[in-house]
Amino acid sequence: VEMRMTITKEREERHPYRMPALMALVVALAAQTVWTVWQVMTVGFAFGVLWRPLAFTTVFLLVAVTRGSVRFINALGRVTIASAFLLALWNRFDDFSRFVRYAGQVLLFMPSNAVPLLAVIATVCEVGLCLAMFFGFKTRWASVGSAILLFMFATSMVISRLSQSDWAVYVLAAGAFTLATVDATLLSIDSIVLSKEESWNSPVATH
Repeated sequence: VEMRMTITKEREERHPYRMPALMALVVALAAQTVWTVWQVMTVGFAFGVLWRPLAFTTVFLLVAVTRGSVRFINALGRVTIASAFLLALWNRFDDFSRFVRYAGQVLLFMPSNAVPLLAVIATVCEVGLCLAMFFGFKTRWASVGSAILLFMFATSMVISRLSQSDWAVYVLAAGAFTLATVDATLLSIDSIVLSKEESWNSPVATH
């Protein structure tokens, strides 16, 4: 028993940001649940509107309930982040000017002449993070990058008085941050090319 407690303590010390990340995820999940209930009560259940936030919320609810201790669920969360990026990128290159206009709505607080460049930078980041998360390459770094980008996107939407809840962006951001503190490398490039110790090297994991 004493040995088990020691191992658990060492693991917690090894992930100093896991509890803050889980707490942020719980808060985001609670807020998203309130929005979903309000949406159903006022507008009704519209599958076309709710399937994305419900899918994202369900996956990261499982991550929160298991406290990141189940590798399969963590990997599912990783693929969910990648899928969210993929959905956002889908058809973007068919009419990139339309995305630039949308970016202008999200970035109302930014100078208009800076929006096209920011739209290109955001797209490059999304493509890179989508691939890294889907294939599990530098998973912890990719999770941190995803968390930062998604948090910035969600906050920009809130500042510009748009709804981030339609995509549960804060849930995705908090979920990505949580994945950076747990083992989400199942069925990934990292699990093949890196040793267990090397896979922990990230800005939110310490030895």
